[in-house]
Amino acid sequence: MEVRRDPRSFLFFIILLLLINSPEPQQQSFNTRSRYDELIQREWDQLDVLNRTQYGDFNVSKKKWLNISGCRDADGFAWDMLPSAQEKANAHGRRALGDKWGSVLDGTLHERGGEEGRLPVYRNLSGYVQGEWVRDPSSRVRHPEDMGNTTHPAKDPFTNSAMGFDRNLTGTGGPFRVHLTELEDKVMVDVNKSISEISAKVVVGDDESFGGNWWEFYVHGVHFRDSGHAVLTTTSERFAGIFALPHFQLSHGLHDTSKNFLNWTIHETIHRQIHRPFPVWNPWTSSAAGSNEDAVGVTHHCEFVLYLQQPPSVQTMDMNWLEHEMRFPTGAPLGHRSQLSMSMVGFSPDCGYVIESKGPPDYPPSEAMHLVGSKIEEYNDRARHSIVAFAIAFAFQLSFLIKQMKETATPSMRSRVSFYTIATMALGDGFTFLVLIFMYLFLGTAQLAMYSIAFVALFSVLAHLRFLMDIWSVQAAERARQERQQAPAVPAAPEVPAAPVPATSDAPLPAADAFGTPATPAAPPPSGLPLPVTASRPPPPPRPQTPILIAPDQDDPLSDDDTPLLPTTNAAATTPTPTQAAPNPRAEFGALYSRFCLLLIITFFVTIQFATVRTLYRSIYFSILSFIYLSFWVPQIYRNVMRNCGRALRWDYTIGTSVTRLVPIAYFYLKEDNVLFANTDWQTCAVLVGWVWIQIVALVSQSVLGPRFFVREGWAPPAYDYHPILREDEEGALLPLNATSPSDDAIEGEESSRSAGEAKNKGKKVFDCSICAMDIEVPVVPAGGSTDEGMVGGTSMVLQRRMYMVTPCRHIFHATCLEGWMRYRLICPNCREALPPL
Repeated sequence: MEVRRDPRSFLFFIILLLLINSPEPQQQSFNTRSRYDELIQREWDQLDVLNRTQYGDFNVSKKKWLNISGCRDADGFAWDMLPSAQEKANAHGRRALGDKWGSVLDGTLHERGGEEGRLPVYRNLSGYVQGEWVRDPSSRVRHPEDMGNTTHPAKDPFTNSAMGFDRNLTGTGGPFRVHLTELEDKVMVDVNKSISEISAKVVVGDDESFGGNWWEFYVHGVHFRDSGHAVLTTTSERFAGIFALPHFQLSHGLHDTSKNFLNWTIHETIHRQIHRPFPVWNPWTSSAAGSNEDAVGVTHHCEFVLYLQQPPSVQTMDMNWLEHEMRFPTGAPLGHRSQLSMSMVGFSPDCGYVIESKGPPDYPPSEAMHLVGSKIEEYNDRARHSIVAFAIAFAFQLSFLIKQMKETATPSMRSRVSFYTIATMALGDGFTFLVLIFMYLFLGTAQLAMYSIAFVALFSVLAHLRFLMDIWSVQAAERARQERQQAPAVPAAPEVPAAPVPATSDAPLPAADAFGTPATPAAPPPSGLPLPVTASRPPPPPRPQTPILIAPDQDDPLSDDDTPLLPTTNAAATTPTPTQAAPNPRAEFGALYSRFCLLLIITFFVTIQFATVRTLYRSIYFSILSFIYLSFWVPQIYRNVMRNCGRALRWDYTIGTSVTRLVPIAYFYLKEDNVLFANTDWQTCAVLVGWVWIQIVALVSQSVLGPRFFVREGWAPPAYDYHPILREDEEGALLPLNATSPSDDAIEGEESSRSAGEAKNKGKKVFDCSICAMDIEVPVVPAGGSTDEGMVGGTSMVLQRRMYMVTPCRHIFHATCLEGWMRYRLICPNCREALPPL
């Protein structure tokens, strides 16, 4: 009877996972619309303050403050450190541009025109740069109570006032990466195209924090396109950074330019914010979770002001033409292109630290070169090339799988393959499919290519599932046989007096089976396996003259459940034995399929959660996950040991699959500028490659030296050995049956001392292989000899035993001949007796 799984439990578990990962509901104890109108009015007021103030109106040393959130005296921010951060930014700009830096500060660079006013810098900064940051000695370590909590005091008794802030860098260094976004024709640019709005995602880590903590946030600001200078800041309810951005500039000219530009862009942004169908609480939010972070309350994090300076390129070509050719390629040769590089100075006004990028002149170029990266066009090309390489690896992987499926097209071959080895590969391909589907949210490029590779990954999953269904169907009979052998014996029914039966002789007849064969007590081997070829066998008992019952041609043959109409002395013999219905392999596989999907979804959700934890925990999780995934040959090695079989898979499939599945993992562990910006770790990669190599060596050793060459006797269940050591006795009863018999002419010409079937070399016998009709010369231990002799116990004897195979019915064949036969039939070619699986 087919077992039907109820899908409602699986659907309930999926809904439960979605509820767990969904954000908490917003519990608003006030009118949301009133608060939103108050927020819009506050933005208008802060924009009015920006328009009415001039350069120098925000000067902490002269007790000049701005009536903007975070820029008031009562807010408690460390604005006295702003001049030192501006001085460092000035030094970076002066070192990058030299004498032209003065023209940048007074705002006259774009007025010069010609080559003198056109610096060789990228005017569109879309791309990424990464490097390391170092902490400035003038930085402070401030207590959370002093970080500007006066605007929104924490009066909740359940809130710890000494809790740490996010983005609070307390160490001396760590990684720093900036993803700049300046989409063409989608950002606001002034009439002269000398300044534009820009946004960036900052990923900063602290090496000295426990576990390698890191944070991700967004900053918004302005980009001076002629000089490659940019100033960005965070904006939240407790710090209106975008409205005070002109007062963070390095000179009067930059202040006026950015003020006029922001007056226009902020006005347009507020106007779009009002007319949106859904409320947007903060268009300049710094949270990576979304723009409505302020709707649920104030988050505890450090604010940030970022100064970036791009050094001029060493190329002599027109940078405008170069950027246009990179964005809209026409096939023109570009030659060597300089990397996108920048220097950085960061300042946190509330947490009180100043950081800068690590590089010259404080550090040698061999140690660090500030922040380097590539333009978005180069990154997209590299991502596409990586996806194409991944697709090629998938294509090779599929070709190897198809060859292996053709090789294991028979039940005999499918019974050798480990189900869990193929299941692990299918699980890995399914995980890859889910990752490729959602990868576009992280890369933002090559969506069509990723979806195409995701389809290939899905096709690979389906191919593996088809292979698993065939393997499970074949191995179901083997599992049922093992369950019957391990089941306890059913006690016999008590004897019931039967009617007297006329006896034909003084001695009672023994109980006979359906075919008239008397029941003789025989002790079967404990493991249910056939006796070895060298074991002595008792002679068959004599068959009595008992009539045989044959069903008529018009009736169905006797089934297993039918009871023969024979006289018996025991009532239990006439009682039919109830048989248990065999389980449906497809129904069992359907249940496994549900578990497969459930395990795949759980693994995917857990991986997403670990992708945002600290660096140490994340690296440990992905290393363990990769190690478990690359252990797919371990179940096959285990099955080879349990079945005493060493040739289950093709060698091109074993090696090719190992290489194609190692290449993507090695890419993320060894490639510095990989597309996912994963941290490299060559030591972990070496361990993973070595682990796969050990598994391949174990499979090769099992094929050459035997499946159990490294397993001690007694560790594995007994199994029939097709490669036994042949021993000769005086009567020859222990040798195989198909020994060659020389002709009469050959016997007359040879010495009378030579026996039939004996080879020229002493200690060997010649037998006939009925499959290929060729002779087999095999070593034989003479009568009274010991297996500890050098000829028998040496390595040469081990290799010679792999050349022949002896069946339980005492027939010998070439190993290659019998293995080829057993791919299709598990019966002896000579006597048609059933053979144990190889």
